[in-house]
Amino acid sequence: MKLKGLLSVLCIMILITTGCSVKNKEDVSGDHTPSSKVNENAEDTKEAMDRTENDKPEKPSETEDDQPDEENKHPEGRAKEEDDHSGASKKMPEALTFDTIPERTAVGTVGLTELFDALNIDLVGVPSSRSYSVPKRYADLPTIGMSMQPDMEILKSLDVDMFITDASLQSGLEKSLADKKIKAAFVAASGYDDIMFSITSIGNAFGKMEEAAELIKKMQSKELKVMEKIKDKEKKKVMIIFGTPESFMLATDGAYIGDLAHRLGLENVTDTLEGKSPFLPFSIENVVSMDPDVILRFTHADPETSRKMFEKEFSENPVWNALSAVKQEQVYDLDPHYFGVVANIRCAEALSQLADMIYGE
Repeated sequence: MKLKGLLSVLCIMILITTGCSVKNKEDVSGDHTPSSKVNENAEDTKEAMDRTENDKPEKPSETEDDQPDEENKHPEGRAKEEDDHSGASKKMPEALTFDTIPERTAVGTVGLTELFDALNIDLVGVPSSRSYSVPKRYADLPTIGMSMQPDMEILKSLDVDMFITDASLQSGLEKSLADKKIKAAFVAASGYDDIMFSITSIGNAFGKMEEAAELIKKMQSKELKVMEKIKDKEKKKVMIIFGTPESFMLATDGAYIGDLAHRLGLENVTDTLEGKSPFLPFSIENVVSMDPDVILRFTHADPETSRKMFEKEFSENPVWNALSAVKQEQVYDLDPHYFGVVANIRCAEALSQLADMIYGE
């Protein structure tokens, strides 16, 4: 079975820009805080992230070969190296800085509505989504269109003083926003550490540092418990398959779920493959030689159709039955509420669930 790699890559680029939510949160009233500290955003956020970095739980031991070489550093000094836990090469996101706290903010992804809700920040506009719901407190707000193509006229009509969306959309939206004179900011949400950084950055920029610190504390506490629980566990090899209605692809450590697996000290079958993209096409001929201990399957758009495709493929193609993971019944379908294409504020819980699947509760 030769998979449709090019079509899948295009599909991934579309899907990776959308947030993920299935459950709604309880309604919480929001407020705005005076902006006396806003001009200190960059310094405060850096200090907060330094504290977060120092408080990180220890990851499973690595060899010196896992450490980035000096020649891989970003030439301008900003870290462009292997993340502490993820194999993805990326530069450090920038902290949000505003002269005054925005009073009329719209956001461009469902995942960001969840983050803003967790920090108790009011919004005036939210994205449309065919598959996922925004938190309850935002349910009656005007919708601004799909994440990849928000309606600029609606944004203008809402008189927003700030539009915030995922950094992966910046290149496609920046010019249109500028042409309409809509002020915009872009935040990273691709991986676990991106979400941790963005929680602190947004909390500081909107005067919600107390809420942000509490959320970070809870996430770090859960991560510490997970790492303590698995510290003496035997390393396993994992295959992470992303399914679309058209085909399958393998998730690398550069993808969100690959990042979670890397944090747990798992060996990804893609570690030996060429290419650094978050998702890689593969051929069925290579599957047997990979022989993972665990197979994780996940979807995003149209999960039910993709799940049926998984079941059909695994039941009809005898190659899969030769794998250790299938023989030992170590094949898991991941809940998209926790395991999406991009990270969300439930990433620490996702890490815990993944550890339980692979190593037992």
